[in-house]
Amino acid sequence: MGRRYYCDFCDKSFADNVSNRRNHLNGVQHRALKKLHYESLQDPEVILSNDASKRPCRQFHQSGDCRFGGACKYSHLTPEDRERLKTLVATRQESKKRKLPPVLTTDPGEHLAEWLNGRKRPASENPDDRSVRKDESVEDESVVNLRSYSIPSLLNGFTNLPVSILPPEPKSLLNVDLVEWG
Repeated sequence: MGRRYYCDFCDKSFADNVSNRRNHLNGVQHRALKKLHYESLQDPEVILSNDASKRPCRQFHQSGDCRFGGACKYSHLTPEDRERLKTLVATRQESKKRKLPPVLTTDPGEHLAEWLNGRKRPASENPDDRSVRKDESVEDESVVNLRSYSIPSLLNGFTNLPVSILPPEPKSLLNVDLVEWG
């Protein structure tokens, strides 16, 4: 028995060869079912915007069926469907607003400048004082002046940040081999 090709859109299978597959994929029924499938996956906002300019289809609303189907130039949405889509769009927009951290609602340039000012070292501070060598024994942690790392305030609202972005623990920097790059 030869290989069979199954089309998910049409729910049909047939012998898999180049001519059969080409004929099927170019067929009217396959194209219509494929278009219907992708239209069902459209965003509610797109559906509402496309449907806003259309008048209701009399035949569809009287009998529940339209001979033109997806190719009909009139709207097949009922008022209940339209309201359901509007509430879905409104809830999506509200959830998008809630997911954004409050920092992003203002000018990002302010927050960047604030973060950069926090990163500046005072001129009197010597960078050599911050380094700790591996061979030095540290008895009192208050004696060691390690640089404290922090993430930008823009990222504070996000959860599950990658490990590469998270600041290291100061204790983990005590036994690190300092290698010069470049």
